[in-house]
Amino acid sequence: MSDLVSVVFPIGPGVFDAVLALDDLLGQSYSSLEVVAVLNGCPEGVRREFLDRNDSRLRIIDLGGEPGLLDALDVAVENCQGRWLARMDADDRCDSTRIEKQVALLESGQCEVASCGISLKGALGDGMQRYVDWVNGLDNPKKVSRERFVESPVVQPTVMMARCLFEEVGGYLRNGFAEDYDLWLRLLELGARFGKVPELLYDWYDRPDRLTRSDPRFDHKMMLALKADALARLPEIQENGVVISGAGPIGKVLGRELISRGIAVRGYFEVSPKRIGSTCQGAPIAGPWEFGRRWRDAILLAAVGVGGGRMKVRKLANEAGFKEGSDFWCCC
Repeated sequence: MSDLVSVVFPIGPGVFDAVLALDDLLGQSYSSLEVVAVLNGCPEGVRREFLDRNDSRLRIIDLGGEPGLLDALDVAVENCQGRWLARMDADDRCDSTRIEKQVALLESGQCEVASCGISLKGALGDGMQRYVDWVNGLDNPKKVSRERFVESPVVQPTVMMARCLFEEVGGYLRNGFAEDYDLWLRLLELGARFGKVPELLYDWYDRPDRLTRSDPRFDHKMMLALKADALARLPEIQENGVVISGAGPIGKVLGRELISRGIAVRGYFEVSPKRIGSTCQGAPIAGPWEFGRRWRDAILLAAVGVGGGRMKVRKLANEAGFKEGSDFWCCC
């Protein structure tokens, strides 16, 4: 069916209330919908509840005790029949109008990837709330594109796109990186526009066992490697090299990863008197008085991890005439 939405719905270990999420999906105001539920290591009680459920819109794939998320995602997508692909995590909740409003946004032609506003539930610390506030603030394609290297600019279970676009960009890759952020970067590189329904239509539950806390693919250094991998594919960086604002831990790792991919790191800017005049990764470290003048033809990358560092470098870059998303990118 040309308007059918297929919701990819993996149910893994530790999920005990997936029926609530399923009820949210089957209670959507959008009627042309199928839920492709993949049981991949979920508790036996949840498994039985799903296998006993009788609804023509629910399609169940039982992988037994295998908990691999990527396997579950791949199997689900292979079995989807819809024009549109959507995602939902089994221990989250969503508003009954979520699918309808995201389809309307996609069909309006304003974007190729649609997400929605998020309400964070059970936050374990301030960091996750700051991240959600930042993501909710990326409310148009220009902002998402501009800030793509700061963090993952969308939350995976809120996303919807055409299946043909997902397949065009290669889907989820097994390259050692976080599969969702890697996908967004490849879509943005292709030119896909990321739009957002601004209403808070998705309840995202924080959990101690969240993959971002436990899976090595989401380790801080691996995420910097992923950013470097995508940055190194940009033609302007391949041609002009980069200069990195920040020679601390983040800048050093980012520089090393870029160099390993054949990118010239022309130099670093720093405010620490101990670092100015020395070198990092073999490149000279200059002081703030040379910002915007030295290495001006290189692409500027902001990699200052201290609080407020991104905004300070952004202000300096704007004053020096850099254009964010073109010859200047924030990377943390």
